[in-house]
Amino acid sequence: MKGFKVMIPLRSSLFGRMGWWFLCSLLFSFVSVSTQAEENSVYSLYISQNSQPLAVLALPATGEFIITYVHSIHKRPVYEYYRAEQGKLHLYELWYDTTSTGMPSDAEGAFRLENGFFILTLDRLFQTLPLFVSPIPGHGVIIEGRLYLFTEWVAAESALELSVKESSAAEFAPK
Repeated sequence: MKGFKVMIPLRSSLFGRMGWWFLCSLLFSFVSVSTQAEENSVYSLYISQNSQPLAVLALPATGEFIITYVHSIHKRPVYEYYRAEQGKLHLYELWYDTTSTGMPSDAEGAFRLENGFFILTLDRLFQTLPLFVSPIPGHGVIIEGRLYLFTEWVAAESALELSVKESSAAEFAPK
């Protein structure tokens, strides 16, 4: 099957040439707008309980956030580093500053000591991440340096579920 040709008559008048340029400009502006929309899509972190969203937090363009909690045995902070990837939660690093009972002793990927922190490289994907809010204060999520405590939405020892969804940056623009 042969392709077809669309014939757009070019007029020699000024209006005809301006019309052609207008058409081309319009076409390129649509391409530009659709490309910007794709580039401006971001992930949001959904914090839910019993399938009901309690909070929707915009993630940075990198899709990165940290879940932090105080370990119940050695009472020191632990940081789990996540990245939103293809609609899933990707746990890629675990940071802690003291070894103790209940802390991982092996790494799936690599293990290093940096600035007083033990850092384990991990590669785990989760569609959703179920968790119970710790009774020890400090359990929450850090996004771009800001800590959101889970107790802002539910009581300690309550069940929560975290997930990510792709959305447009325009959804978070001030209105």
